[in-house]
Amino acid sequence: MSETITVACKLPHGLILRLHDMVDMNEPTAGGSFRKVKRAQVIGEPVVLKGYSRRFDRRLEPAPVAQGSSYALTYNVDADFFKKWLDQNKDLDAVKNNLIWAHGAADMVEGFVKEHETQKSGFEPIDPNNLPRGIQTYKQEAA
Repeated sequence: MSETITVACKLPHGLILRLHDMVDMNEPTAGGSFRKVKRAQVIGEPVVLKGYSRRFDRRLEPAPVAQGSSYALTYNVDADFFKKWLDQNKDLDAVKNNLIWAHGAADMVEGFVKEHETQKSGFEPIDPNNLPRGIQTYKQEAA
């Protein structure tokens, strides 16, 4: 049995992880001939990372959320799968900005979550009492 890890995900909707292999394919051109191109082909089964919000799909069970944080935890993810996925997606903003992070020891994941609890994902709801610059509330005129 392979080693498993716990993945922390700070995306409210979660994420579906898939591995890809680059394969050579023939692509038809306008002149009736073919040219060789490389295309990504999905290999293996996907892994679904849980998101911290249920509002996207209420049929799902609520994800375990690290205490005091908005990171959802997905347990028992195959370590080899995640390492390969991380190698293929190292330039993904969610990876570079620590929105997706994993470790084999649960206490290491909990420590990471505590250190990064103020990290913003960009998917936070807008606070109507603290609107971003350039956005204002609509004032309805009295009739």
